[in-house]
Amino acid sequence: MMDERLFAVVASLAHKVATLDDFMRSLISQMDFRSLEMRLYKAKQLFLFLLEAQTGGAVAPTEGCISTEQLLLELKAGGLRRDQEEAVLRELTHLGALDLLDFLAYLPLFILIHNSVVNNPLDDTPNL
Repeated sequence: MMDERLFAVVASLAHKVATLDDFMRSLISQMDFRSLEMRLYKAKQLFLFLLEAQTGGAVAPTEGCISTEQLLLELKAGGLRRDQEEAVLRELTHLGALDLLDFLAYLPLFILIHNSVVNNPLDDTPNL
């Protein structure tokens, strides 16, 4: 059963997804929806971790945003290549900071980058 708050979150996420470009929509359509619940839980935990790292303390997800600089720092620490960094900057530069809904809307992009790094960590050719 869905309460008003959950409905508002789902409606906001649906609106954000509707405004994404075709590339992001294709990434979303390729996701495995059976594992979506676990991925969303882990994504929320990652968002809270990044938010805590940025602010130095626990903050409720509705009270904070992750700066794109903080996100890029974390992605670089995970092995993000220069070309991938530039792609993320091009995609997210208009936001300045990501709230939880923005973070969830761009999750397929982060998963694509993660898979690219994990599959071939020494590859320095652009393949996104």
